[in-house]
Amino acid sequence: MKETRLSRRAFLGLGATAAVAAGAAGLAGCAPQQSAGTASAEGDGSPNGGSASSVSPTKYTPDFLTPPPVPTDVKEEKDCDVLVIGMGIAGTAAAKEAAEAGKKVIVLEKQPEDSYSVISMAGDFGVVGSQIQKDLGIEWAPKEDIFNEFVKETGGRCDTWMMNYWYDHSGEDFDWFIEGADYEVLESTAANRKTDKPNFIRPKCFPPLETYNYKEEVYPYFHGTITTNPNMQWACEAAFNAAVAGGAELIYNAEGEQLIVENDKVVGAYAKTPDGYLKVNAKAVVLCCGDYGANPEMRHYYAPWTEEFMGGVDDGRGQLMGIWAGGWMELGPHAPMTHHMGGSLGVDSFLQLNMEGKRFMNEDVPGQNIAAEHTRQPVAKDPELAKAGVKAWQIFDSKWPEQIIHMPDGHGYTTYFVPDDQAAEYETVLSGFGLGYTTQAMVDERTDVIANSLEELAEKTGLPLETMKAEIERYNELCHKGIDEDFGKMSKRMFPVENPPYYACKFGNAGMLVMFGGLECDHELRVTKDGTNDPIPGLYVAGNTMGRRLLVDYPRRGGRHQSGQRAHLRPPGRQERRRGSVGNPYARRFPPPFQTPREEAPSPSREGASVSAVCQMTRPLDTVTRPYCYDIFQKS
Repeated sequence: MKETRLSRRAFLGLGATAAVAAGAAGLAGCAPQQSAGTASAEGDGSPNGGSASSVSPTKYTPDFLTPPPVPTDVKEEKDCDVLVIGMGIAGTAAAKEAAEAGKKVIVLEKQPEDSYSVISMAGDFGVVGSQIQKDLGIEWAPKEDIFNEFVKETGGRCDTWMMNYWYDHSGEDFDWFIEGADYEVLESTAANRKTDKPNFIRPKCFPPLETYNYKEEVYPYFHGTITTNPNMQWACEAAFNAAVAGGAELIYNAEGEQLIVENDKVVGAYAKTPDGYLKVNAKAVVLCCGDYGANPEMRHYYAPWTEEFMGGVDDGRGQLMGIWAGGWMELGPHAPMTHHMGGSLGVDSFLQLNMEGKRFMNEDVPGQNIAAEHTRQPVAKDPELAKAGVKAWQIFDSKWPEQIIHMPDGHGYTTYFVPDDQAAEYETVLSGFGLGYTTQAMVDERTDVIANSLEELAEKTGLPLETMKAEIERYNELCHKGIDEDFGKMSKRMFPVENPPYYACKFGNAGMLVMFGGLECDHELRVTKDGTNDPIPGLYVAGNTMGRRLLVDYPRRGGRHQSGQRAHLRPPGRQERRRGSVGNPYARRFPPPFQTPREEAPSPSREGASVSAVCQMTRPLDTVTRPYCYDIFQKS
C-alpha cells in the first residue's frame, strides 16, 4: 500500500489507457472485476444456470448481485470523517469540499501513483455563469429552452431539480474547482495562444456561428461550453491540492471493494491493497467510482441494447457496493454516451449511404443520434469493413469548403474552412481536436476515399454501383428541389453530390464512452434504500456512480456531463451562509454527524458545507450543452 499526498507528477502522468476514456467520468477507486462470471437462471428449466450472454436479461439473477465475503485479513485500520472512494473529477470535488469544511478526509484511489491519471483527453465543461464566461461575454440560452430540450431528449426521465441546480450554480462551482490554477484564457475558439503557459481555457464554438439558430434545429446545440486544455488534469490538480492543503489524505493502490454496514448504517469500507486489506472507519462514505460500462455482465443485465458498442471505462464496483449495502439501481432505460465523431468533416450533415448503397436517415443530426441510426443498418459484406464495424459512408463533393459554413454548430461539426495561406493564423485551433476548423490538406489527408467519378467511388467504397448512383441521383434531385421529401432534412443543408472529386468517409460503429445509470439517491445525494426514497445513513454517491441525472438517451449539450459531476457535488453549503436558509431550496446543513462546528476559522464562503453538498457537485457530463464534452468526463 502506498500512502501519499498528491504530487504534480502524479497528476501529469497521463496513461495511454486513459485516452480511451475521453469524456467518461474520472477513473474510479474501485477494484475491477476479473471476469464476467456466470449467472443463475430463473424459470428456464436449467439446474445449472447459464452465462449472462446466453439467456434473457429478465430470466436470471446475476452473480454480481451477491456480495462477496467480508474480508478477514485486515492489515491496517484507519479512521476519518469522510471517506471518498475514487479520485476522478467527482471524487476530487468531494475531497475538496469536505476538507474545506474542516473534516478529516481519506481518499482511496485504485491506480498506482506513477501511472495515475484522470482523463487524458476530456476537458469540455458546460457550465453557466462562470466568471471566465462573463469576462468573455458568453451568454447561455434561457433556462426554459434548455430544460425543455433536455426533458424531450431524455423522454421525460431526467431529474429537473438537478438540472435547476446545474443551471443556477455550475458556473460558480467551476470557478471554485479551478481556484489556484495557473492558466491562460483564449478570447475565442480560433484565437492563438499569447503566453507559454502549458494550461489554457478555450471557449467552445465562440463566437457562435452566425448562420446557426438553435431554435430551428431538431437537436439544438446550446452555446457556452468552455474547455480546459490540454485536458482536465490541471483543473483536477488544483482542486485536489486544495483538498490536500485542507488535510485530505490520498492512498494509492487501494481498490474500494466493500462497504461496512452496522445497524443499517454505512460506517466505512474495505479496500484491497498490495499489502492486504485496509479497513477505513468513516462517519460518511462517498462513492465516486465511475460508471459500469466496462462490466459486460452488468451491461447485459441493465442495458442489453448497448452491447454492440465497444468501450467503457469503469466496472460498476461503486454501484455494486451501494447495492450490497442496501441501495438499488435506478430504473432504465440507461443511456450510453456513444456520440460519433465522424470523418474528415466530422459529423457534418452530408449524404450518408449504408453498406447496400441506400440512403437511410436525415443526416442533419448530431453524433449521438447518428450512432443510434447506424445500429439498424446492415453489416458490410466485405469482411474487413464488417470487422471494422463500418455501417455507412458519408459522401460529399469538391464544393465542401463553401458548404460547411451552413452546417450545425457544436460538438463534432466542422464549419470553418481555412485557406492554406492563412493556416499560420489559426495554428492553435487547427492543432486541436474536433474544434470545427479545417484546411484542404487536412481533409485530403483524413478522407478515406477520394474519387474522380462515381464509378471509381463505387469501386473504392465497395458500394453497389447502380444502387449508389440511383440514390445519389434521387438525393441531387431533392437538393435542387429544395425539399427533402424522403427524410425531412433542412433545405439549407441539402448539398448535391455532382462536382468531382468525390469524397467518402467511413462511419463505423460508435464507441461508448460512459454508461449513464447509477444508484438511486435523493437530492442530498444520499443513496436510498432498495425500493424506497429513504436514505441509507452514512452513504452518499456522486459522478457517474449516481442516478437521477438522465435516462433514455444522452443529450448533446456540450460539457453538461462533466460540469454536473462537480456541480452536484457541492451545492448547498456555500449558498447557505450567503443567502441564509430561510426560503432557500438549496440551503441544507450537514446531517449528523456533520453538524459539529469546525475547529478552525471557517472560510467566508464555505461555512456549513455538507457531505451532501460535497456529493452534489459530482457531474459530465459531458455534459447539458453538448460538450462531455466528453462528463466530465470525456466529457461534456
